[in-house]
Amino acid sequence: MKANKKRFHSLILAGIVAACSIFTSCDRVIGYSVLLWNDRENKLEDGTIVPVYFKSNISKVYIAGLPDSKKEKIEVPLWQLSKPESKSKALKRAKRYEEYRNTYAKSIIDGLPIRDDKVNISKQVYRLRKNETVRTLFKGNGVAPTKGGKPLEGEWLYVLTSNGTEGWCFSYNLKLFQMTSDSVAESQNDAEVSAEEEQDTVLENILNTTWYPDYYTTMIAKKQIDPEYFRADYTLGFNIDDKKITIKCPSLEGEYPYENCVKAEEREYDFEGSPIHISARGHRTLVFKYTDDRGMPHALNFVSLGDRKVDQIVQEELGRRARLYKSIVSFGPDFKSGNYGTISFNDDSTFTWTGFGKLVPSVIPQGAKGRGTVEIKYFIPENLKSSWDGMLTLHFDGKEPEVNFLFKQEVAGLRLAVGKVTTSWENNGTIKQASVSLPANSIVLFFQK
Repeated sequence: MKANKKRFHSLILAGIVAACSIFTSCDRVIGYSVLLWNDRENKLEDGTIVPVYFKSNISKVYIAGLPDSKKEKIEVPLWQLSKPESKSKALKRAKRYEEYRNTYAKSIIDGLPIRDDKVNISKQVYRLRKNETVRTLFKGNGVAPTKGGKPLEGEWLYVLTSNGTEGWCFSYNLKLFQMTSDSVAESQNDAEVSAEEEQDTVLENILNTTWYPDYYTTMIAKKQIDPEYFRADYTLGFNIDDKKITIKCPSLEGEYPYENCVKAEEREYDFEGSPIHISARGHRTLVFKYTDDRGMPHALNFVSLGDRKVDQIVQEELGRRARLYKSIVSFGPDFKSGNYGTISFNDDSTFTWTGFGKLVPSVIPQGAKGRGTVEIKYFIPENLKSSWDGMLTLHFDGKEPEVNFLFKQEVAGLRLAVGKVTTSWENNGTIKQASVSLPANSIVLFFQK
């Protein structure tokens, strides 16, 4: 089969050379080109400068000469040579490619983009398949892609694919190796990316990412951040140097030393010497599996938040609550009712209330003093947002339970309604979830400012 293919190419070359002899002289050099990809058949290494005699747009080849022979001519695909130019310019081009001469690379992931500029948002001109080889021509300064808010290690390389596509590719997911025209350097064996090596990139992501309980994404999506459970120290982390796994979340806290990490199955890892098994469900999701002291298996889901900072998210929520409370203080701070007395809200999140006797004990506990603290901590459901601004939680000094009022600022004052808070345990009984409702028989109070 290979012999037939070689004879077929020889016939094409003979036809082209014959055409040259009829229409023009193939002895006349039209320019000089740099070989961009090793020619193993003719034992020519990339970077070699060759004279070019003819270009066939039909066959997509150049007719070029061998460097040491003025008579012998070879057929080279158009993509494998640079555009013919003067010899001095070809020499400058070859010098530019010198640093990466005989240097090739394989993509260690599927879909790695080649772009038209050295920035991760520029247009994609090609997507590499996993294990696809490219020739690296030279490097350039650009904007490095980021991961977790930090620049990735690597550099922008100008590469050439085997179909002639050129562009910029960031080297983080490339495996470089050396290849000559007559042999493949030993390091290429390292570049033969196997499924196991791909898993190493998955493992690298696992070990170098800070993981948070998966309910964080639900709180973010619903815009219901509960600082009691949304904390910066609730994390799953891996100390590679000390070979130690540290976890802290509502259902588990501890450290797990391990001896070695081995791939168990596709995207699955056992941490030998510990009861830990990790399953990667995606770039930003994993399952933490462990066996407790009683031999019972458990599984916890964790996520990566990318560039989002937990402390910043919590501060934004606390700021929202503070602004909502401050609007009440600025609107009042004193509110009076003929039936339910006078309530005042202070800057330091305390309140005083006199004349609330008609609300005892149905709403306010018996014996409650007319002072206490106030906070905004519950989220009201969508069906109540059109009628209410939020919920105030009052803690009367020395008394339980808390008293909750839905509130609405109106032109003439403050409207309150006794709200109901129902709690339940979510996330396998580790998170206390509160839901707010307005009972049909709720007492509605109005205070003038």
